[in-house]
Formats: sequence, C-alpha cells, structure tokens
Amino acid sequence: MTNIFTKFLTFMFFFSILTSCKNSNPKTTENYNLISYLDIKVDSKGNLPKVPYIIDLHKNKKHLIVIGTLHSRDTTNNMFVEIGKIFADFQPEVAINEGGQITKTFSDKNSAIIKNGEFGLLKFLCDNQNIKMLNGDMPDKKEFYELVKYYSKDEALFFFASERFVLPYTYWAEKENLDNLYTSDLIEGYLVSEGIKLTSKEKQFSYYKDLYKNYFKKEFNIDSINSDDFSPIKNNHHFCEVARKSKELRDKYLIQQIEEQLKYYDKVLVVFGGWHILAIEPALTQIINNTE
Repeated sequence: MTNIFTKFLTFMFFFSILTSCKNSNPKTTENYNLISYLDIKVDSKGNLPKVPYIIDLHKNKKHLIVIGTLHSRDTTNNMFVEIGKIFADFQPEVAINEGGQITKTFSDKNSAIIKNGEFGLLKFLCDNQNIKMLNGDMPDKKEFYELVKYYSKDEALFFFASERFVLPYTYWAEKENLDNLYTSDLIEGYLVSEGIKLTSKEKQFSYYKDLYKNYFKKEFNIDSINSDDFSPIKNNHHFCEVARKSKELRDKYLIQQIEEQLKYYDKVLVVFGGWHILAIEPALTQIINNTE
C-alpha cells in the first residue's frame, strides 16, 4: 500500500469526522429510525455532546454497549481510559469496530493507540480477551453501487474521489504529484482493487477535473477545494447531500451488523465514530427491543 493511500486511511478517521463472527453480510430488512446528519447533536465544529458518547441498552439477557468517539491517536486522551474501563467491566463476547478489518496485533496499549487510535486499542483489548473483533464498515464496492442507485455514477465517482483522495491530499501530499498519485493510489490502489469498474476515460484525473468544473462551475484548484462542500452536517453544496446518503448507507449496514451479532451473542460492544452513533441512536433502541 502506498504512503499517500495509508495517509488517506488515517485522514478518513478524522474527516468524518472483512471478516464476520457469524455472518458478515446480514439480510435484515428492518425499517430503522435514523436521525439526519443535519439534526445530530454536534456543534458547528462537529464536536459530540460528550466524548466518548456512550449508549448502554439491555433487554433480558441481551446487553449492547455502543461507544461513539472523536477519532484520536493521543495516548493521553482520557477517552482511551474510559474505553478500557468499559471493556473491562462489560467483558463483551464480540466487538464491532470502524476503520476496516485490523489483522495486526499490538504489544501494548500505547502502540495500538498510536498506530490505529481507538480501533487499535479495541483490537488490543479483544486479543487479550480472545474474542472476535468485527469490521462494521460497509464494503466500499457495495457502498459505491448503492450510491449509484440514488445518484449518477459520475456523482458517486466524484464524491469518492473528493472525500477519499483529493481532500486528504490537501493535508499530506506534495502538490506537484497529484496527477500520478490519483491514478496509482485512488484509481488502481483503491477503487479498482475494491472491484469498482471504471472505463479508461473515468480513470483519468482529467475526467475528475471536468466533473469538478461541471459541479462547481469553475476550474479545479487543489488549494480551493473545500471540505465543507462534502460534509454531511452542512448544507453548503449538493455533495453534502451525497455525503449524507453515503453515511446513511454505511449506518444501515452497521445497524444490520449489530442486529446480526445480537442473534448469536448476549454481550455486544461497538466502538465507532460518534457522528454515526448519534445518527443511529433511535435504531439501536429498536434493535434491543426486538431481541428475544
């Protein structure tokens, strides 16, 4: 994996800001109650009411604890102390994380946090407890083609490229190498490798710039692209709406994963980005109330 794409994965923790224990592709069709990202309880900067944001639900023998976070790799952040305490007291039978499937192991808590933030810590805790940690993120290919059902393929491609490559690039990359990295890292290293089919024309950075001009009515400039135009908690541009649909798709997938694991386990722990948790909070109550 190239360096810029590794940095992209790191950025995704802050900007939104697969294996399964039993079944990684649940077929549940429950109509979940969700809160719009325009209405979730965050301030103008995206801060949660409390960090971590904890939801503790139980019915009969079923017990679900969901921890919403603001992503961090600061080992002095008290959030990590709270996560560790909840884990120790709860003794979950399975855990669900954001950020992909983590296969590496860690020798200590601090190295886990420095490398993978709260999800590294969760992996460390799960390994010590000898329990499974399940990736709750929707597969990228599935998300892309689900998004195409609501918008055009061009809009889905432009959103993925902007949110998951161009915006991260403004934080970490050398500006003069964007064209080559777009092809090697985003197109071949990410989209194509995930199984997303693109034509030769669609793979070109020039195609992205043409889309930018079409959607923003001006020439593309790396220094002027604005993350607020792709934020689900804002309404600056059409692509804020696309971002909300992307989050909704991912959130429904996460809810299905939680519901599926509660069929097999009595004690389920979830550690996920706080925006997601605020959006699905009503659905979590639905899930626990529907357990037997």
